[in-house]
Amino acid sequence: MTQIGHIVIGVIVVAAAIYLLIFISQRMTARKVAKMLAHKEELVAIPMRDRLVEGRKMSLTGQTLKQFQALEDRYNQLETAGFNAVDNQANEVLYESQGLNFVKTRREMRALQDLLANAEATIATVTQGLQDLAELDTAHKEAVKELEGKYQELRKVLLSQSFNFGPAVEKLEEILGALEDDFAEFARLTEEGDHATASGIYETLGMETTQLEERIDKIPALFQVLDEKVPAQLDEIQASYDAMIAAGFRFVEDLPTELAEIRKDQAQTMDLLAELTLKKVAEHNEQLEARIEELYEILEREGEAQRQVLASQENLREYWHHNKRQNHDLYIELDRLNQDFVFSKDEAGLVRSWEIQLGNVDKQLTQIDKAIKNHEAIYSEMLAPQKEANERLENIEREQIEMWETMREMPAILQQARNRVMVLTDKLRQIQRNVERQSLPGVPDAYLSTFYAASDELQRLKQQVSLTRVNVDDAQRQLSIVAADMDTLQEKTDTLIENAAVTERLVRKALDYRNHSAVVQATQQARYFYEKQYEYDRALTTLGNVLEHFEPGIVDGAVNNYRQEQQALAAGFQERDR
Repeated sequence: MTQIGHIVIGVIVVAAAIYLLIFISQRMTARKVAKMLAHKEELVAIPMRDRLVEGRKMSLTGQTLKQFQALEDRYNQLETAGFNAVDNQANEVLYESQGLNFVKTRREMRALQDLLANAEATIATVTQGLQDLAELDTAHKEAVKELEGKYQELRKVLLSQSFNFGPAVEKLEEILGALEDDFAEFARLTEEGDHATASGIYETLGMETTQLEERIDKIPALFQVLDEKVPAQLDEIQASYDAMIAAGFRFVEDLPTELAEIRKDQAQTMDLLAELTLKKVAEHNEQLEARIEELYEILEREGEAQRQVLASQENLREYWHHNKRQNHDLYIELDRLNQDFVFSKDEAGLVRSWEIQLGNVDKQLTQIDKAIKNHEAIYSEMLAPQKEANERLENIEREQIEMWETMREMPAILQQARNRVMVLTDKLRQIQRNVERQSLPGVPDAYLSTFYAASDELQRLKQQVSLTRVNVDDAQRQLSIVAADMDTLQEKTDTLIENAAVTERLVRKALDYRNHSAVVQATQQARYFYEKQYEYDRALTTLGNVLEHFEPGIVDGAVNNYRQEQQALAAGFQERDR
């Protein structure tokens, strides 16, 4: 096949392909156009004309009629021109699809789609607009019925219950009248079908009607407080105050002025109620009730204070007489005991100071009695002085009781002191006998000084407790000193005797080591300290230190044996005494 033949075949193939492409494009375009036209017919079939006819039956006027007419014009435009435009555009698309200008075909197809979409939007808008107008017409007609019934009911309440609203009723009726005028206009517009203009009035009516209902609901309670509760409470307080003044009460606060101020504020609050400034009225009512409550508290405070003052006054007088009698008895008892005892705390001066304090309390109580009798008493201010007087009496009584107990115990304390002196005297004799029984060559000077000092102190104490008039406090102090000195003497005596006895035992033990010069020498030194110097502790230490080298622990052993023997002897004496 020649080159020309190949070219011819190629041309044929290309032509066939182009023809096939055109054919397929035409078929697809035709199907899309047919589908769009079918959808257009569906839109045409929607009974929009019937809906518009129904809309005209609503007898619309004014702005609402203009809204309806705009909807009707829009649909008429669609019906007369819009649908034809879709058909014409569909033909244009089919025509362009016959050729090879695919770009123009697609542009025309988009234009067809836009026309169809606009038709859909127009129908939807008109349908929704008609529906909104129908709903608005229904709502307004129902609102007319509702508001009419509501205003009738409000008018009925204001007429039949005007006494519950006080000075506010005039303003309420004025507002209700204005609302009824607006309602009449709303009803007229609704009846005529001018719903657009009626809507503005309806919104205002709804808001103002709700506000009026709230006021009508709140005002009776507010008015009741101002018209009944507050006046009744003020009258009650005034009556109570007058009665208490007549009964002799006096007050710090100026209640008549406060009552007058509250009544003035009550009248001003009534004026606020007449102007329907309900928030301020509520605030003022709370303030009035708080101030009234304070007045009640003042009356109750003085009434309760009077009960406390009168009861306390009687009790304080009895308490005062009791302390007075007790002080007198203390004078007598002090005088009696003064024959046998010397007092060191100025007890008589204390009793005189209590007498002076009781005189001051008597003046306080007398002043209170006088104020009550002369109707000059502010009872709440008398509670503090009464409390102070009671505390004074309690302090006096406590100190009086302490003095009574001290004086009551003095004879017994003195007898105990005398008995203790006898015991200490016996103890001193026993100590002396114990030392003498040891047959010691002598006693150290320091021990003798302690012995004689204790003996002298004991002798002075014995003389002191034997006097016709005894200072018990001083005797007790001296007794404590002598008892301590006697204990010290006993300890020194026990140590002295123990050192001497243990030294004697160590001397005997030293004989076992007489062949040792150190022991012999220590024994001689110990004897010297024992027999010549009477330094038994030094003798024990001198000999004990040497013997410890031969028998470690010999000194402690000797001391322990001695103490065990003494304990056994003491136990034997106790058993014998029993």
